[in-house]
Amino acid sequence: MPHGPSGFPSLPRWFQRGVVSLSAAVCGLSGAAAQASEPDAARWLLHTGGLSHHAEPTRAVGRQWNERHPGLGLERRANDRSDWHWRQSAGLLQDSRNVWGGYLGASLMQEWRWSGGTSVGAGLGAYAFYRSVSWSGRRAWVPAALPTVSVGLLDDRLGFNLMVVPPIGLEGDSRAAVVFLQMTYRMQ
Repeated sequence: MPHGPSGFPSLPRWFQRGVVSLSAAVCGLSGAAAQASEPDAARWLLHTGGLSHHAEPTRAVGRQWNERHPGLGLERRANDRSDWHWRQSAGLLQDSRNVWGGYLGASLMQEWRWSGGTSVGAGLGAYAFYRSVSWSGRRAWVPAALPTVSVGLLDDRLGFNLMVVPPIGLEGDSRAAVVFLQMTYRMQ
């Protein structure tokens, strides 16, 4: 993959335009949510890329899974004061084959809160990952329904999302199971 002047990989122009459009839309929504005076306004969180652990090595000779995934994303959490609520997320990250891609998702989570600002959420998410599907760098949209757990500290100012990807691949071929950990930071 070609690299730009900073050593960061150059992304295709269509992908860069999509990121700019997504960023503008999210900033507009975030500004509207921050100005809302009702107590039920949504919370916005920033994602880091994440860390992963693959249950088994690759089957490709001379290749290793990427276990560090630099990236950036946003998450919108409904703040409706019920035990169940929706979360939406979108972002960019480097996948397990060191190829840049993206993700979109929505999850329904049950959340438990304790005094001191600690929370734990558990639920199921529906995701679409634009990621590599081969070591040659070919990318495709890959849908997935994944169990998700989140932990929030200091009233969600700091936290993490944990996802488990089962060992199911495209077109029936088996893949290594993956555990993925992502840090979150509340923006407002």
